[in-house]
Amino acid sequence: MLSSLNIRHMRVFVAVADQGNFTAAAAVLGLGVPAVTATIRQFEDVTGAALFDRTTRQVSLTVTGERFLPIARRLIGDFEEALGDLDALSKGVGGKITIAAAPSVLTRILPAVISEFVAAHPDARIRLDERNAGEVHDAVANNAADFGIAGAWQDLPDIAFSPLFSDRFGVLCRADHAFAQQSEIAWSELTDQPFVGLGPESGTRAMMADQGFGAASPNLSAMPVSASVAQAAALGVGAAKAVMESASRAERAMTRAANSGQSSAKTAKKNAFDLVAGLRPVVETSNTITLAAMVAEGVGITVLPELAARVSDMAAPEKLVFVPLTTPERHRHIGVITRKSKSLSPIARLFLDQVIALAPKQDLPASLTWY
Repeated sequence: MLSSLNIRHMRVFVAVADQGNFTAAAAVLGLGVPAVTATIRQFEDVTGAALFDRTTRQVSLTVTGERFLPIARRLIGDFEEALGDLDALSKGVGGKITIAAAPSVLTRILPAVISEFVAAHPDARIRLDERNAGEVHDAVANNAADFGIAGAWQDLPDIAFSPLFSDRFGVLCRADHAFAQQSEIAWSELTDQPFVGLGPESGTRAMMADQGFGAASPNLSAMPVSASVAQAAALGVGAAKAVMESASRAERAMTRAANSGQSSAKTAKKNAFDLVAGLRPVVETSNTITLAAMVAEGVGITVLPELAARVSDMAAPEKLVFVPLTTPERHRHIGVITRKSKSLSPIARLFLDQVIALAPKQDLPASLTWY
């Protein structure tokens, strides 16, 4: 049966192929010639294929043997790599780490940490997966990542969220936009501005809906409608009445969400965000660099957390300006996402500890708050 074959058969086969005779292969392997001969015979009997043509002085590979040789080398290599990883993991000095994270974390926070980490742990191998917040949570929950760094967007039963830092929301606009001359912007000033934004699958979009506009209660008490707008609406001014009517529609949407299932609540929350802020995107995208390119070309303004905005403006650093949003001031909370039921490997634990220790020391926006 094929199941009786093992890595020993592969090693003997490769040694005989490399040395060209059984005696030399036996010397390389530290085995007796009879043991090498018996191993090759067993290999051929089990597979039903001749691997070598034999003469009195030399053996050469058959066509089947030539085709199988690179496969055998790969199997031996994979086996030795796996053993090396296992040994490294047990000692906490090497092995593979997979991190799923938001784009702003991958580009602004992790590179400097990784540079120092791999210098100290050259046997470690790191994979970075760029995902939105929901996908980060799912990757950790499904064991596709050792841990994640993203927003607290989902509440999955086996997922733990440990806050790492928060950053404020603000407007990203062109340098020649009127907003660029302000030190801060009220949410109410965004009404009727041409807007480009991240799609509803984005963690940032979800957090804006959650935090910015009274998602915790259906009366939308945090809605940024100024007293002057309310007064103008009472006097019948058309633009102000439109804002108030949008607020009323948003309140009804949130009330319906409270009386329906969770899926309907998410949809209504998104609609409420669009209605209250007056931010119905002209363009939606899942990529912040694309978003910045739209802003740079004058398609519209956008709203982003500051760290994400600093990453986005790499697309056009001379053209874009970030201005904080206030009244109210809202923040995105980023944290480490792990599984409650599974401990980190020694090397992943070392890397995460280094992220926590080194990230706050980097040249990042001063407004970031570290926990």
